[in-house]
Amino acid sequence: MTTLERTLAKALTEIVIWLDLSEDDAIAEASMQLLEPVIALLQDLSEQDRRALAELIDQFAQEETDPERHLTAWETPETLGLLA
Repeated sequence: MTTLERTLAKALTEIVIWLDLSEDDAIAEASMQLLEPVIALLQDLSEQDRRALAELIDQFAQEETDPERHLTAWETPETLGLLA
């Protein structure tokens, strides 16, 4: 993976973590509306690219030391529909 790909994958992971861990009901409710177009875009990737992105996100999850952020990062590939 290139630096650009790693950076974009990390940014996407951070967004999903922040949305998922938000305690604000309005943000939690809007998060899936925000993620739906992203998920649709990711579905256009090849299976190989989706798998590579999921593996990269898993690496970020393993680096997380906060248990709550670790769990959310670990669930991110599924949240984003990368695992089919």
